[in-house]
Amino acid sequence: MSQSLNHLFESHTPASPEGGEFLKELERSISQDLWKSAGGPWSESSENIFRQRAMEKLAKAVHGTTREDYQKAWNEVVRDFHQNYWGEKRLLKKEKKPKTEEQKIFWELFSYIWMMLQATLVVKTAVFYFGIKSANEDSTEGKIYVTLAILFSFVSLFFFAYRKSKKNKDPR
Repeated sequence: MSQSLNHLFESHTPASPEGGEFLKELERSISQDLWKSAGGPWSESSENIFRQRAMEKLAKAVHGTTREDYQKAWNEVVRDFHQNYWGEKRLLKKEKKPKTEEQKIFWELFSYIWMMLQATLVVKTAVFYFGIKSANEDSTEGKIYVTLAILFSFVSLFFFAYRKSKKNKDPR
């Protein structure tokens, strides 16, 4: 979020003490009153525009200093917003927020853990199962399955290493 509602309001006109309290409470509910109740995703820039325009219109609509005056003016602003959303368009899909450094580290670590689990559980189980089956039956089919399981292990390991090496290369 950008600036507080009180600061945005006072850039147009000074707020009364009761108005300041109203704006503090409004800070918690403005999103629900305006863009969340309108449905659909909105861009962050649209939300900032809504905040600024709402305070501009509220400053023009308030004709007193009491809380009731602010509430009546706010109701007018909300009705005006829901007429045409002040010309802003909804997004088709929600904006993806950039991942934080902690999230990037988590998913990087998760890929290594997943590779370890795949190598230890899935591939080892297949190698043991088909290896025991091949040793008991001494058939070429069992040997082919053991070879495929080992080959799958190496191919997935090399693919993982190749993908990680491409990702970590310097993009210069």
